[in-house]
Amino acid sequence: MASKGSGIRVVVFDQYDRIHKIIRDAMIESIESFYHLPSCISFIQQNSKDERTIILVTTSIEDHVLQSFEGLNSIEAILISSKSRRELDTLPSKVIGIYSRIENLLRALFETFDTIELQLDANSVLFHRRKDGTDNADFYFYSIWKTHNTNEIITKKVFIEQARILFRSDHKIKSIIHDFNISYKSSEVLYWLDKYNRPFPYHLLVSNALRTHDQQILYFARSFINDLSQQMKPIPIGPSYNQVFFGTKLPISIVDRLEQQTSKDIIAFQCFLFATRSRAKALSTATQPTRQRKMANVLFKIDASHALCAHMNESILIDMATPFQITCVTRNTGSGGVQQLLTIVTLVSLDKKHREQLLGQFIQRQKAVGKTINDFLHQTIPLVRVDNNHKRESENLSDISRYSIPVYVVSVSKTSLDSLAVCDDEAEADEFIARGMWAQAVDALARIDDPNVRVLNKHGCLLRERLQDLPGALECHQQALLKATDKGKAETLIYLGIVYHDMKQYAEALKHYSQALQWFEKEKLKDPVMIARCLVGLGNAHWARKELDQALDCTERALALREQEVKPRNNLDIAACLGNMGNILHDQGDIEQALLYAKRAVDLLSSSRQNDLQLAAALNNLGAIYQACGSCDKAREYFERALECVPNENHPYRISALNNIARLNELEKEQT
Repeated sequence: MASKGSGIRVVVFDQYDRIHKIIRDAMIESIESFYHLPSCISFIQQNSKDERTIILVTTSIEDHVLQSFEGLNSIEAILISSKSRRELDTLPSKVIGIYSRIENLLRALFETFDTIELQLDANSVLFHRRKDGTDNADFYFYSIWKTHNTNEIITKKVFIEQARILFRSDHKIKSIIHDFNISYKSSEVLYWLDKYNRPFPYHLLVSNALRTHDQQILYFARSFINDLSQQMKPIPIGPSYNQVFFGTKLPISIVDRLEQQTSKDIIAFQCFLFATRSRAKALSTATQPTRQRKMANVLFKIDASHALCAHMNESILIDMATPFQITCVTRNTGSGGVQQLLTIVTLVSLDKKHREQLLGQFIQRQKAVGKTINDFLHQTIPLVRVDNNHKRESENLSDISRYSIPVYVVSVSKTSLDSLAVCDDEAEADEFIARGMWAQAVDALARIDDPNVRVLNKHGCLLRERLQDLPGALECHQQALLKATDKGKAETLIYLGIVYHDMKQYAEALKHYSQALQWFEKEKLKDPVMIARCLVGLGNAHWARKELDQALDCTERALALREQEVKPRNNLDIAACLGNMGNILHDQGDIEQALLYAKRAVDLLSSSRQNDLQLAAALNNLGAIYQACGSCDKAREYFERALECVPNENHPYRISALNNIARLNELEKEQT
């Protein structure tokens, strides 16, 4: 599901419901309000995955409550509404202030919101090379995106329709969207950057999509972004014109990297950057008092001679992702070097020749390794998730399967914005899915009267993937099959094949995958993506039944389609096929070929580095093959590399690799 909003979430913990309504009425975006501490903390923890920064407002002054919030990484600032006279220095460092008057609280809330939004823009900075010296592909995203598929621009009407779907449950924002629909003129696009008077679409939708490279939002908002880019002009030449400033706060780790890369690297902010000609104003913003730890006051001193800009009153808006050369980083410290006061980062915008040269060299390097522009855009944000949540019982499989992580058919459970209307309950379910609140999403879908095929399949996928309720998932997909027609029926057959496979009813899985494959192969305009998906499912089912020749044939056919016919090329799907080929060949006794395919999977994922989890699975599988054929040193090497890809100590892939290393240790003890 597309991400919406500014990238900042306001959460209110108000045990006695004193301030919730006031803040809700004052805010443009919806807020989350809680009366019970465990529910509030649980919500914040569950939503940490969406990477939105949280401003927490509370009426509690109790130490244990504030310490609980202090320990949550996604909370950036805490504001307290209370008449308490406690000294600020005695409170946790994330507490911005205590406010006895609601108008002062609201003023501080808006100021904090503005400050954090500036920090998010600053934190969007990307270096054109990674620390190991290789290309940082994300750096070049907008240089390519702006010139690729320029004819595929969504009309304003469609953009408005999609925005209404995204903000379906927020009546205040729907009203703002309506104002945009009737009033917007492309020549007046700069007026629509006013956060408080015209918050849609830039601040409520586009700004965070720019920072996060959210291609779904960017696709729908492309015409607005193009209108904005059209306003960007060369800045007037002269010393009084080309110098602009941007004040903010940055983590010291980023400042360290800026200093280390001086004169060696190029950076770009993934946004339209709001700068100012006033050094005093930028300096005031940079040095605002803060209680945040490990943050540096930073003043960017920017030579914008070669940048494209737009004038907005006192501000200068610099074109999105403008590349800058770092020329100098100066750190000024207080007495004795104890307190860092200000870091000045001097930047010079690249001229047009150097910008084109930089991009051209990157594209040539990509072509040299066989990658196209479509590959690049597809890999920037993975559009398909490989489902690795299934397990097999070891007694029915070969030795390698006890240690490997099987890769199965891709299952997509998120909403597609198709022609079927999205009701309020489904929209609410999608919100819960985005937050990782699976049980609540299932409850919302279950409330829908006469659900359509999309809803039933979404419901079934959630039950299978997230709640491990296979009977419930089977019932949902069976109901969907009764209602589905044409392609919808074929896709539902694939979902049923996945469920039957998980239930170890492999004959039924084969039956449903085969029926789906027949439908897709009969189509006049064949879809290689769906045909390959059916073949992968058939290959997995045959492998589980020890029908290795059939398993190999299906997987080889799927691999050929994904390598030769699927456009744009999806390295994740190709690597999944390569890994499955390795496992099947190992079971056939062809160790040499098994290692070859398993290595190809690892090499492909290592070079693209799209998905560390799938790379961990591939490394684990390669180690399992080495372990099964007695090469314990090699096995240990790949198991340990798998560990490096999964820092989360509780993730099943890390646990799998640790268990494999433990088995190696036991094996070595037995041999000594």
